[in-house]
Amino acid sequence: AREFVTATRKTGPDDLLNSAIAGFGTGAILGRLQGGQFGAYRYSLIFAVVGTAVDFAALKLRPKLHDFSESMFDKSSSLKLPEWSPIQVLDEEALAAKRAREEKLYGQRKALNKEES
Repeated sequence: AREFVTATRKTGPDDLLNSAIAGFGTGAILGRLQGGQFGAYRYSLIFAVVGTAVDFAALKLRPKLHDFSESMFDKSSSLKLPEWSPIQVLDEEALAAKRAREEKLYGQRKALNKEES
């Protein structure tokens, strides 16, 4: 309903009056179907107030959510680990060194198991 009102009034998507008008109209239709004339008044007021409040909150939170998403994702749109995280992403040289250490430890463990047997 809000998109319809936006197109009809030829305003931008950030206009809160569109949300209020759409909420009033939608609430009136649903209230009329469920609660008669009194229900139409009640539902239209509730839909207009709550819908406009949600849209207002979304408009205020959008820049903060954008900044948060930029801090969580790197340029390749994969998750970025915080600097304090114990998980480390290793480059090729670090992976090769890790494999060499693991193979050395595996060889030592294998030699110890042969000596015990």
